[in-house]
Amino acid sequence: MEDSQLPLVRSASGACDAWSRLEDHFEKKSLANKLFLRRRFFTTMMEEGDDVLEHINKLKTLAEQLEAVGGSTLESRSDTLSWELVTSRLLHEEMKRKEQGSKGDEASQGQAFITRDNQRKGRPVKKSWPCHNCGKIGHWMAECPSRIQENTERHRPQRAQDSGDRYRSQRANVAQEEDSGDYLFSIGETTSAKSSDIWLVESGATQHMTCSKKFMRNYKGFDAVDVHLADDGIVKAIGSGDIVMSMKTPQGMKKGVLTNVWHIPKLSRNLFSVGRFTKDVGPVTFTKDGCYGEAKGTKWKIGAREGKGLFKLQMTPVAPEQANAAKSSGCQGDTTSYLWHLRLGHIGHDGLNCIVTKNIGIGIDISSVKKWDVCEGCALGKQTRVRFQSNTTARTSKLLEVIHSDVCGPMSMATFSGKRYFVTFIDDKSRYCVVYLLKSKSEVAAKFMEYAAMAETQTGKRVKYLQSDNGGEYKPNKLARFCAERGIQQRFTPPYTPQLNGVAERMNRTLVECARCMMEHAGLGKSYWGEAVMTAMFLRNRCPTRAIHQDKSPYQV
Repeated sequence: MEDSQLPLVRSASGACDAWSRLEDHFEKKSLANKLFLRRRFFTTMMEEGDDVLEHINKLKTLAEQLEAVGGSTLESRSDTLSWELVTSRLLHEEMKRKEQGSKGDEASQGQAFITRDNQRKGRPVKKSWPCHNCGKIGHWMAECPSRIQENTERHRPQRAQDSGDRYRSQRANVAQEEDSGDYLFSIGETTSAKSSDIWLVESGATQHMTCSKKFMRNYKGFDAVDVHLADDGIVKAIGSGDIVMSMKTPQGMKKGVLTNVWHIPKLSRNLFSVGRFTKDVGPVTFTKDGCYGEAKGTKWKIGAREGKGLFKLQMTPVAPEQANAAKSSGCQGDTTSYLWHLRLGHIGHDGLNCIVTKNIGIGIDISSVKKWDVCEGCALGKQTRVRFQSNTTARTSKLLEVIHSDVCGPMSMATFSGKRYFVTFIDDKSRYCVVYLLKSKSEVAAKFMEYAAMAETQTGKRVKYLQSDNGGEYKPNKLARFCAERGIQQRFTPPYTPQLNGVAERMNRTLVECARCMMEHAGLGKSYWGEAVMTAMFLRNRCPTRAIHQDKSPYQV
């Protein structure tokens, strides 16, 4: 910090106050400042020869400055965009332009989007090659007068669809038409497989889309939504659901789930959205031989080049009946391990193996634990999140010496009894967890008093410290008086640092993931989340955990 800035923070009460003062001074949230930054954002243009990534980074910097003063870069748009989607489409376009240049395309380099309908090497002369639409010689299919007339009259109510419709491109929300003649032909004729079985990797689609719901699960219909196609046509999306996909990765065959896939019956091919995959999983890169996805440092091929700018998805949808069979079998040749995985709240392989080898459980009649395929409940319920930092604080040696606590919620849907939150109390030594469902955060103080009385009576020990975040629910006068009378000291983490309350935060994540997995597998509605969380707490207290390092469950400790 420069000397000229010291007067701004000299009288600040703390780091948070100092930061707020600096933010107010250097990032003034005035209307004039917002308009100035918005004008810079929308008028910044890429110069000829500039690198796309450098231009994107420049726009991101302006967008971050605008958001810091309370503005938005996308207020005027009715559709949903993201940096991942825009970046993916720009990089894809740059890759195609470079490839076109390497093939000797003589089109002007000053064009924003290059088409290759003209001056293409090795292409037959129009006069000697028949049109693939009408069969006449002298024009390409994209220039066919009868096809143009069909496209013009298509939306008239009195006109029925004819056989020419099968040649139309069904690409949704595409920025430009590339190779309009051959591209349309390649979609209509390059494969003899059924339309509902073909999946294309599409960098312009905003959602995963399918023309058939035979592979969909958790299907939900909704009011028809218009989807605009590359040929200015409009089709209707009438529902959405999830599709389980089988894919080949460096670790072998794995299963994943495409969520919120739109059902569009009149779509001629299924579309895999690069933008949606980038947002949900990880980045996608395009090369000459295919496209590759990346997640958790692992890179695998998700699409193979089919020619004419098309990439065929290298994933196979799993039929619902096969998925249901997987639910009951779980893994080849061994159903018992997977069954106990389900019974114990989708416990991990290591945890179940510890129970079997240490002979902790009662009635678990298996001699060894075998690996099972990723079950659908785990694939849907355990999504990747940023990992919390490891807690380097020394562990306590006595029960109830330190109690970690955190509130989770509000949930999107209340339980049948009207609860929208839950609070956890975790003993630091045993990691034994107690959960209370809440209607509001104001109930935390009363629930801690109830927990302290129960825990102290059952163990004969006294609670010494209550560690929580800096939330207002842990600072009411009633709770402060209770802790003072009982000699309990409260420890608060600094604001906006959930990592420092990692024990409680990680337990909340574990309980929520376990509850979500059980509900997904059982097909229960969201209103059952309270019962699922309480069940997850019961099971986790009776399963061994690596946090204890004794191959014992919290209940045993």
